Amino acid sequence: MIGGLLVRVILASSLGLAAQVVSGPRPLEGTYWKAIELVGKPLPATESIREVYLVLQDRGRVYGSDGCNRVAGTYELKNTAVRFSQTAATRMACIDAGDIDVAFRDALKSARRLTVVGDRLELLDSKDRHVAVFLAASSRPADPDKH
Repeated sequence: MIGGLLVRVILASSLGLAAQVVSGPRPLEGTYWKAIELVGKPLPATESIREVYLVLQDRGRVYGSDGCNRVAGTYELKNTAVRFSQTAATRMACIDAGDIDVAFRDALKSARRLTVVGDRLELLDSKDRHVAVFLAASSRPADPDKH
């Protein structure tokens, strides 16, 4: 048990996530899900964009950040089938955000299924391809505009 935990801590440290990753199963709703992968590609470690994250709330509400703008909308969940809709985003100009914001919003549009395994949330499209992968974070930033 301790050996496995040590390996996990070392791995998380090497990914720069040691202080943020939470071990063990996390509830889908109310958890701060930090994006680590979009469309099969790891998110780059850069300070030029805000943290990309998602928080699903009760009553089908969702909010987060696409790395540039704040995003809000609704979601419908039936077993593992999910649909995000009525999403809106602020329209701030972001320098050096790349296409992360577009990839994040596209992931929400194309997500048809989700899975939660331990501290991972995975969104999959209609062909079961990963469109986004998130890790549960121990705490969210105090100011959602300052990541």
